[in-house]
Amino acid sequence: MARRVEHHFNRRYGANRRDVFLLRTETGWQVLGREGGADGREVTHYFDNEADARRMLQRMLDAVPPELSNWAKMSPTR
Repeated sequence: MARRVEHHFNRRYGANRRDVFLLRTETGWQVLGREGGADGREVTHYFDNEADARRMLQRMLDAVPPELSNWAKMSPTR
């Protein structure tokens, strides 16, 4: 099971919502991007180390158009 390390949310809802998650798994790291809310499209990238995963996380944040990129870093769940 993956543990959420970071969650970034662009403060939009509906079709314009974007979420980017940094996840720690038993075997490595994942970066999950979601467009359009909980039922939207998802893409997941897998990494062996945190540094590569964080670089992908930043690339995904940077790829969102400026008018949709008012990012908030959400508090981790316990």
